[in-house]
Amino acid sequence: MPAHSLDLVLSPASDDLIRSRWAALHGAGLPSLATHRGASNAPHITALSAPSIPEHVLARAREVFSALLPCSVDIPGLLVVGHGPFVLAESVIVPPGVTEAVRELERIAAESRPPARPWVPHLTLGKQLTASQVGKALEVLADVPAPRAVEIAGLRRWDPDQRVTAMVVG
Repeated sequence: MPAHSLDLVLSPASDDLIRSRWAALHGAGLPSLATHRGASNAPHITALSAPSIPEHVLARAREVFSALLPCSVDIPGLLVVGHGPFVLAESVIVPPGVTEAVRELERIAAESRPPARPWVPHLTLGKQLTASQVGKALEVLADVPAPRAVEIAGLRRWDPDQRVTAMVVG
């Protein structure tokens, strides 16, 4: 069953920066989220993923993130995740309040989801890369302006059952 999620979404200018990185990878023939055509395809940081998102979790998310957003987050560099195939992403450093809010949502959603791995905030650029493709991607992205920070503008909900996104905050 596909997971429902609460995602931190970017301002239009920050969204464009990440999409330019997607486009560069795609232009080089590498796996990139530029080719994903689903309703959920926008640069985002997944804050919570679960088989369902109960109304009390959604209400609390609306309450805590209304006080935290918009905010700026730092992008210290690229992140490679996995043992192969790999995920290539921009690493993200969020303010402490955002981390605390995500931990709180994880706690109150615990009854509707399996135990979570530690939250690693990131902006995915490409999935299913081989080791050689990761090397090529790093070369390609070295020639594309790298964001040092991006603006989180809102929080959205992804409902895979209905295949729709809806803004929760922002």
